[in-house]
Amino acid sequence: MATANLKTVAVRIPRNTAIRKILRSLNFPLAIPSANKSSHVSPVSANDVVSEFGASLKFILNGGRCTIGLESTVVDLTSGPKVLRPGLVNPLDISKILKKKINIYKGSKGIKAPGMLKRHYSPGIPMKLNQKEVKNNEAFIVFGKKYKKAKNIFNLSRKSNLNEAARNLYRVLRLIKKKNYKMIYVSSIPKTGIGLAINDRLSRAAK
Repeated sequence: MATANLKTVAVRIPRNTAIRKILRSLNFPLAIPSANKSSHVSPVSANDVVSEFGASLKFILNGGRCTIGLESTVVDLTSGPKVLRPGLVNPLDISKILKKKINIYKGSKGIKAPGMLKRHYSPGIPMKLNQKEVKNNEAFIVFGKKYKKAKNIFNLSRKSNLNEAARNLYRVLRLIKKKNYKMIYVSSIPKTGIGLAINDRLSRAAK
C-alpha cells in the first residue's frame, strides 16, 4: 500500500517541527499520503483539510500553514536522475549537488510518483491559461503589479515574487471555488525557479 505496488519508494525529511517531533518518537517508518482527495486542490492549512474531509476525520494535527505552498520536488534516482514533479528545489540546485545533469521527466507512460496524473490539483472549474483579459463575471488569476484591483481579479503576488505566488496558489483556487465562479482565466507566470512548479500545477488543474 505504501509503495502503490511499485518497486520504488519516495523518502522525504519534512521541515515542519510538529511532524519531526512525532517522527523522532517512533521506531518505525511512517507512510503519509497527502491530506486531499485524489486530483483535488491540495490543502495548505488545517481548515483546508476540514473542508475537504469534514467529520470523517477523528482528529487533525495542526502544524500551521504550509510555508512553501506547493508539494515537494520528486527526483527519480533509479537510473539517470530526473525530476518527476517540480517543486521549490529546482533542477539546477539538484544538479550542483549530484554533479550530474538533471532532466525534467516528460514521459506519459505510467504513474511513477505522486502528482503525475494528467488532471490534478483541480478546483473543479474550467480553466484557461496564459490569458491577457477576462470578462467581469469570470475569475482572473494574475501575477504582478500591472493588473488593476477588482473583485474578480486574484493576484498571486503584486510584487512579482514567485515564492509568494506559490504560497498563494491553492488558497486562491479554493477562494475562487467558494465564490462560485464558473470559469477561471490565468495570466502567464514566469517559468523560472518555483515558477516551473506553479506552471506544472496550473497545467494539470486546467486539464
